[in-house]
Amino acid sequence: MRFPRAVPSPGSRGAIVISNGVFQDRRTLTGRIAQDFKDAGIPADLSEDLGLARWQKLVWNVPMSGLSVVLDTDTRALMADPHARALVEAIMREVVAGALACGHTIREDFPQKMIDMTLAMPPYHASMKIDFDQHKPMEVDAIYGNPVRRAHAAGGAMPLVETLYRQLMFLDARNCAGR
Repeated sequence: MRFPRAVPSPGSRGAIVISNGVFQDRRTLTGRIAQDFKDAGIPADLSEDLGLARWQKLVWNVPMSGLSVVLDTDTRALMADPHARALVEAIMREVVAGALACGHTIREDFPQKMIDMTLAMPPYHASMKIDFDQHKPMEVDAIYGNPVRRAHAAGGAMPLVETLYRQLMFLDARNCAGR
């Protein structure tokens, strides 16, 4: 038996996106699960396409998490510096292109919504930065390797993300060896 799947929602920190996957007859169950989360005070959204929801999450997570580690900073500093912000925006556009190569269309204005959301947040350390600072393994392959490989297999290229992936793999290996 397959159950609804969930990923954290981009654009609404802490929200969960729930999808019924390919089972249209599970909408009622999925809706009830989402409502249970909401009743418990946990933001939850429904999505017909969990793959799209994952790529949307990566639009924010890839640049903010990785650059916060590589540049040793928080989201506020990434947004305040024109060079860092330009890199964030370029990586976001690359993730959108990777999603498109894999058959998932992300709205053109979505990266700007992620930028606006980030600007409205207090200074924030992504969980990857916290893991790095605590010498814990980072989810580098899941957040960077998998999307790069999927885009490549679909004929797309993500050179900025792949560069960030390789930098993070290097840092993660050294950081965990020092535990």
